Amino acid sequence: MSPALAGPARSLRAGARGLLLRSDDEARAVRMLEDLGATLGWPVHTWSVTRGVDGTCTPTPLPALLRELADRREPALWLLLDPPGDPLAARALRELAQQRGPGPAAVLLGEPAATFAAIPELADHALPPPELGELAELARAEADALRRSDDTRAAATLARAAEQAIDLSPGTDPHAPDDLSLGTASSKTSPPINLVQLALGLSEQAARRLLREAALAGAGDDARAAVRLAASKAEALHRGALLELVDPVPEDLLGGLAGLKAWLRRRALALQPAAHAAGIPDPRGVLLVGVQGCGKSLAARVCAQILGLGIVRLEPGRLFGGTVGESEANLRRLIAAAERLAPVVLWIDELDKGLAGSDGAASDAGTASRVLGGLLTWLQERARPVFVVATANRVDTLPPELLRRGRLDETFFVDLPGADERATITEIHLLVAPRRSLGAAPPLADPLARYLELARAADGLSGAEIEGAVTEARLDAFADDRPLAAADLARALAATIPLSRSRAAELAGLRAWAERFARRA
Repeated sequence: MSPALAGPARSLRAGARGLLLRSDDEARAVRMLEDLGATLGWPVHTWSVTRGVDGTCTPTPLPALLRELADRREPALWLLLDPPGDPLAARALRELAQQRGPGPAAVLLGEPAATFAAIPELADHALPPPELGELAELARAEADALRRSDDTRAAATLARAAEQAIDLSPGTDPHAPDDLSLGTASSKTSPPINLVQLALGLSEQAARRLLREAALAGAGDDARAAVRLAASKAEALHRGALLELVDPVPEDLLGGLAGLKAWLRRRALALQPAAHAAGIPDPRGVLLVGVQGCGKSLAARVCAQILGLGIVRLEPGRLFGGTVGESEANLRRLIAAAERLAPVVLWIDELDKGLAGSDGAASDAGTASRVLGGLLTWLQERARPVFVVATANRVDTLPPELLRRGRLDETFFVDLPGADERATITEIHLLVAPRRSLGAAPPLADPLARYLELARAADGLSGAEIEGAVTEARLDAFADDRPLAAADLARALAATIPLSRSRAAELAGLRAWAERFARRA
């Protein structure tokens, strides 16, 4: 019996008549449950809405089957494959789960419908994805298949990866980050890339397909195959998990925030395998609080670049669904996907807006509070290297529990840029960013120093407002068919009404809070 089914096996031996086994790997789950049935000496049957009982294709209503099972006393395993959320079936399953004494047990496979997930008598388990050894055997089998089809170079790639994975020493961390986590290059010194390690977190079916595709794309080049697998893994795991893939941003496109950048460079050292051997835990994350338009979102993407990791974005509002139990199920899917993508940066955008209302249960039957509680518990207890970057504009709506040490490593306050930072931001938008995107920056009518002096004098403007002024000035120059002049930028800056002026009281309160509770970014 597989150790992955130790929990369900205990529940069955303890007399459970109804179980949930959450998994997106149905074929593997069925195979493992059949092995468990053989170990217990129980017959194993399947039911699906399309194929009926044991694949006979005879329509069998699930409520009637469950009522019949409640009256039987012979032990057996009945695997229910993605049953629809029928209230009659849910009631019949609950009555079966309430039965005592020997008899058949129903195991619901997959992510259950809300009507089933709400049944308190069901033993709730999750099937973890394949471990390194399973994936190594899978890679070896795929190598044999490729060899039989004369794809010898691809077969050799998978065979090498399988042997390297099997030969990993017991002290090796299979989840240690490498140069190609989520397809993002890192400047850290890393161990050799291994395709089987990169496949950790994938379902058996997805791993089989993506390993084969990566080996074929690599055409004998292991590094190229790893790039393909890392990108494919990210695409496969973020779908359906409320996450959006985001590109990291180079550090030189973020003006200012020197304190945050230095802190991140030091934190990146903790991701090296040698740091784990020295007893240094994985970095947990950071909360960025500050003025709107001052670069928190850009800083989140720069975090990924400095750490050498990929990044996925979550809007917390997406967690909340309209049906009972949907929000909690969304949170479970999010956590599972983030941990399987690890090592990764999880950017929780505008956390304050997403958790609005979580301090009261009157309007939503406590859903927001439960989701917040589940999120905080995961932030505290997560064991996988998921670096969380949460951004927020308001601190009065943030739960105090979030600020406690252990959930995140540090809280940074992102203030309005100073004079030199405004000059740097202006230079980025005039020269650095255009060179990256266009290959060359558009010509300037005046020396760069004149534009930078204008930015230094523009006290109270945020980075976003400076960017807007540069865009406005460029439009004026473009309309007259001439290069951008310093006078164009001067007019655009003078016409900008900064948020710091219209919301001065709010900014003062935020700064007062930051003096006590946050580090300056």
